[in-house]
Amino acid sequence: MPPINKSRIAKNTALLYFRMLLIMLITLYITRVLLNVLGKSDYGTYEVVGTIVAMFTFLGSTMATAAQRFFAVELGIENYAKLKQLFSVNVLVFIGLAIVILILAETVGLWYLNNIMNIPADRIIATAWVYQFSVFSAVTGIVTIPYVAIITAREHMKAYAYLSILEVLFKLAIVFALLYFSLDKLILYALLAFLVQILISATYIVYSTVKFPECKLKYYWNKTMFKDVLNFAGWNVIGSLSMTFRSKGIDLLLNSFFDVLVNAARGLAYRVYNALILFITNFFTAIRPQIIKSYSADNDDSSGELMKLVFQSSKFCYYLILILSIPVLIETSSILNIWLNNNVPEYTVVFTRLIIIVAIIESLANPLVASINATGIIKKYQIVTSTIILMILPVSYLFLKFGFPPQVTMYISIVASVLAQICRVYYMNKLLKMNTSQYIKQVILPISAVTVPAFVLPAIFYISFDESFMRLVGVCTVTVISSGFSIFYVGLTKSERKGLVNIILRIVNKGGL
Repeated sequence: MPPINKSRIAKNTALLYFRMLLIMLITLYITRVLLNVLGKSDYGTYEVVGTIVAMFTFLGSTMATAAQRFFAVELGIENYAKLKQLFSVNVLVFIGLAIVILILAETVGLWYLNNIMNIPADRIIATAWVYQFSVFSAVTGIVTIPYVAIITAREHMKAYAYLSILEVLFKLAIVFALLYFSLDKLILYALLAFLVQILISATYIVYSTVKFPECKLKYYWNKTMFKDVLNFAGWNVIGSLSMTFRSKGIDLLLNSFFDVLVNAARGLAYRVYNALILFITNFFTAIRPQIIKSYSADNDDSSGELMKLVFQSSKFCYYLILILSIPVLIETSSILNIWLNNNVPEYTVVFTRLIIIVAIIESLANPLVASINATGIIKKYQIVTSTIILMILPVSYLFLKFGFPPQVTMYISIVASVLAQICRVYYMNKLLKMNTSQYIKQVILPISAVTVPAFVLPAIFYISFDESFMRLVGVCTVTVISSGFSIFYVGLTKSERKGLVNIILRIVNKGGL
């Protein structure tokens, strides 16, 4: 098996973090301006309409995972002829999927919008327009997925980073455009977001077609390939469905018990969650192709480089999100007030704290999920883990029916996330012969030893001073210092510390990777 390309991982991670920092800051600012421009009620309406659309488009994320996996496998064994065929088949599959989603959205989705959703009476027409533009945006994005998948599979992260930054800059521009038009701002925002989606999708397609020979389409159909992709994606559908129901299904459930202001609060909490997860996503986007290519080159590597990469990436994913999460968990109210200019809907604070706990738990999932997906043997794994996640919805319904507050749904999600992670460890042992005791020794014990001291000093600083901006700055500073020392001296092995120092020195001495 070829060695893990750690230099490429480091370079791609740096590029993706440059992308992530800009996108995170701009996105958080966009949310603040959008909340002020639209108001809490219209913002909540936009969130819940997006939820309905997402319920139909979850298949897109499922098929995206399948496309990335198959592209990376063929790149790993350098079978470029089959890669070209696979790409053509995937384009046809995604076009078909977009048509199916459009039909479902314009029938079942419209029925739900008109008969079930809890919408203010004076915003029904505006909501209908927002729904249509959201559907068209989603369908356009689905057709683009194979082109995005080939960019990440080929590890062209610079292009991926720049195009993502361009997209968020356009979104920032349309938010400011709302300030200068007297039209219905909710409808206008949905229209402009749709136009941005068309422009960005066209850019992805043109770049991929010019850059990669397999993207120069010629009609090709292979029934066996179609079945392979569909079989892999078919079982992943269960996983995507469970995650969709956990987030979007709960949104719709809350909308049936409460008003759109609760949806606004949960939507804002998920903005924070997405900002944190973005750190992990960018880090792991650089690693995922290496894991899949490593497995495809040698699928009997339970004690070698593959497991080493899985263990190390699990720890680093956790450490990254821990450093970011501690100040947000401790100073939630202050951060939300600064971010939203003291315009914080009820329940936003508690939703934010609980969803961050979910994010911390799930930070350990990506390396295991990528490794299991690389095997292609995912039927039983998906059934078990997805059943756990899917149970969040009926259990939440029962608790809400008995009069529990909306945040009970988040407590249920935390329990389900822990159980799902235990199942992933079990299937890593079963499918890839991962040594569970080594996983506990090399991952669970180090992160546990880091977590306690990382929390203690910022918490002491928090309770020692009155609420102020300087206290917030102090909590963030103490978090970085205490977490940094804990991670470096307790959470890393000697070789990991040496590798990290070498990367830092290379950046300092050469001005880059």
